Amino acid sequence: MLRLDGGVHVVLGAGFGIGYQISQALASVGATVVCVDRDADRAEKVAAEIDGIAWTGDITDRSTMRGLFEFIDERCGRLDGVVDIVGLARYKAMIDLTDDDWDFHEQMVIRHAYLALEYSARYWQRTGTSGSVTFVASVAGMTSSPKTSAYGAYKAALMSLVRTAAVELGPDGIRVNAVAPGVVRTPRQQDNPKWTGELLESNISKTPLRKLAYPSDVAGVLLFLSSQLAGHVTGQSIIVDGGNSTVFNVDVPHP
Repeated sequence: MLRLDGGVHVVLGAGFGIGYQISQALASVGATVVCVDRDADRAEKVAAEIDGIAWTGDITDRSTMRGLFEFIDERCGRLDGVVDIVGLARYKAMIDLTDDDWDFHEQMVIRHAYLALEYSARYWQRTGTSGSVTFVASVAGMTSSPKTSAYGAYKAALMSLVRTAAVELGPDGIRVNAVAPGVVRTPRQQDNPKWTGELLESNISKTPLRKLAYPSDVAGVLLFLSSQLAGHVTGQSIIVDGGNSTVFNVDVPHP
């Protein structure tokens, strides 16, 4: 039930970190992967590695997203799943956020998500087929931490969208889910000099599994949700944080 032989899956943000890992994972179980990235070199690199199909464009633009699904229909003739990992944060105190910052998070967190849902659902309804759409959300949309107000608000909106879409599209056999990671050691995070030494060790020590996630950890859950192993799962946001969200993370004196 994990095999995806003959299926076509599109990964939005395929060229980097979690997107790169889920592209590899989907291909490893037989899927043809349409590798979408705004960086042509990255899209072509991962596509070449997995015998996939590279496509380049800005998926926050409606006409571009429409063109992507037209391309998939013409080139592949079918669509079985979409995995959208795109998201980026600007970390600022709430009162310091500008209108541009809020607009940035709307574009980078939620706009491409509702466009992906719209055009994939229209495709499946038109062709009388069905599939799955899976997003990368964040525990930032469930909890709170300093300087993540805009990012967290839009990630919460994404998870709300997942639930509503699951209800509306379920009668068509379309499943919609999300993965909500905590801290993930993506290339971008590992290149950040702040994520070393005491801060890194503190986060590890506060995590029940005593380790942080890597992109492959998130990709494994994305693969599950894209497969028939999750054939009766929809409207869910699965937390992947090593158990952090289960901990009341305040030192309390006990007798």
